[in-house]
Amino acid sequence: MNLKNLFVALACFLLGPIDAFAYQIAPMGSSFEARLTNETDSNLAKIAGRVGVLLKSPVHEEITQLGSGCPVEPAELAKDRLCGDVDAPFAGTFIIYGVRWNDLPPFRLSEREGRCSAFGKACRTSETVRFSTQPACWYCLFKDAEKTAASRRIAGCRATDGALRGNLMTRSHFGDLQFLHGMASEEGMSAGVTQRKVEEWLQFAWMVASREIPPERRLKEIDIPTIQEHFSCTEWTVADLYILGRQDRKSGLLDKIHDIAFGSVLHTVQDSFAAGHASREDAGVRPMCGETGFRAPPAIREFHVYGSQDGALHDAKDSRNALVDGRATDDWPGAVEATRNLFALYEDRRTWGEAREYVRCLLRLTPDATRSSPGSSFRKGPL
Repeated sequence: MNLKNLFVALACFLLGPIDAFAYQIAPMGSSFEARLTNETDSNLAKIAGRVGVLLKSPVHEEITQLGSGCPVEPAELAKDRLCGDVDAPFAGTFIIYGVRWNDLPPFRLSEREGRCSAFGKACRTSETVRFSTQPACWYCLFKDAEKTAASRRIAGCRATDGALRGNLMTRSHFGDLQFLHGMASEEGMSAGVTQRKVEEWLQFAWMVASREIPPERRLKEIDIPTIQEHFSCTEWTVADLYILGRQDRKSGLLDKIHDIAFGSVLHTVQDSFAAGHASREDAGVRPMCGETGFRAPPAIREFHVYGSQDGALHDAKDSRNALVDGRATDDWPGAVEATRNLFALYEDRRTWGEAREYVRCLLRLTPDATRSSPGSSFRKGPL
């Protein structure tokens, strides 16, 4: 049995039926990404199973392959899983790497921050942390942050008022960078504030993708308020943010950072269609997005916040079934349709100024949009 088949068998055993999976990513990425780790597929699958959420099924990857022309008809999507292969050839390898980046960004730890161990392995603070290279460390940090977020804010540049300073991964899942997933960072945030943060993140990522912002630019020099607010205290460059530890030409990542950034755009937009991330109005008559030629999706009623959610409820509701159910069979799911349209803009080499109208349309709010909450269907119950 080859490694890929072994991984699939182990994943099915450890993680259960694929029908229950959410807008998640596979524990291991493409064959290219597998070259960047010394960990075995079986060990990655084992630890992913312990995480219990997030690292399960390649739903983000499947949406992206569908958006890039994977030949499945909308009416066949529920039963045809061809596009869920992590090595499907339609979306480029580096775009898929970028789609996975939002969930698995690379980061470094100080000696103090690295005092976390699981499965008999401690964090190696001399090395960049990735799930694929230090899965036990990643698991330990993720689980610690999950507990912390229930009672304490996790932040970065503005870790004040009792907030815990987090790393890029813990901040994105539980802290001040939840806008990477189309979510609010804390309860009670106005929908307009979250909308602005998500849009400004997409502006930044699109401008990297369109080569308007070069990889060597320092984040603190980028005149976008959300980037200033959350990254101005660092000396990070764009390359540090996306490919920390792999900035050398040999890895092949630096020359493809525009594709990686575009993948991160797709992830954020796709997440905004997942019920655990945001609630949208019921589908009805859909106007056009200005002069873009694209239809508008249902508007957003509320952005949710993950820290107060029950992780199992979040996963169960945001399943692959939820992606394909409850829609006309001749229409693509909203996340797929948006991905297809964004690919069209990207392949036409549109600048942010040209793509902005459609991105804003994807994030439009209902007139009665409410402040952020876990969402009534996802709130943690009493212990």
